[in-house]
Amino acid sequence: MVKPRRIWWARPRKLCALERPGGGGRSHRPERRAAEIEYLKERGVRLVISLMRTRHNLEAYEAAGLAWRHEPGATLDDVLALLRRELRGRGAVAIHGDHRTGLPVAVCAAHLHDARGADPAGALAAAAAAGLGVDAAACELVGVDPGEVERRLSER
Repeated sequence: MVKPRRIWWARPRKLCALERPGGGGRSHRPERRAAEIEYLKERGVRLVISLMRTRHNLEAYEAAGLAWRHEPGATLDDVLALLRRELRGRGAVAIHGDHRTGLPVAVCAAHLHDARGADPAGALAAAAAAGLGVDAAACELVGVDPGEVERRLSER
C-alpha cells in the first residue's frame, strides 16, 4: 500500500481528488498503480470517477473490486450531480484526471461549497497544498480569483 503522491481528502473518509493512480502519461507505473489502488481500498473508497479522456486504469479498478464511472466529457454540474447521488451511500468516492487535476479539484471545492458552505478559495488552496494542480480554469469553474488561491496558499 502506497499513499498517492498527489491526493486531497476534501471530506476525510468520504471524498478525495487525486492524480490518476500510478501517475499520468509517461510517468505511469503499474506497480505504483496497484499500490495506490490498495491504499484507496483500505481508506474505504468504493467508487472511482475518472474524468480522463482515455479509459486507462478502469480494468485495474474492476480487478480490485472497485466500482468506477468513466465521465470523460462531464461538466462540473454533471459530476456534482453524480457526487450528490453517490456520497449518500457508505464508503468514499475518489475522483481523478490524469496529470491535470484542475477539474477534479474544482468538483470537490464546488461540492464542499454546496454541501457545507465551505469557501472555494480555501478549498482550492488546500488541494494545492496537497500537491494537486489548481489552474486558472479550475478557479474560474468555482468563481475564484487565482491570486486569492495563491495568497491563501502562501499563508499556510
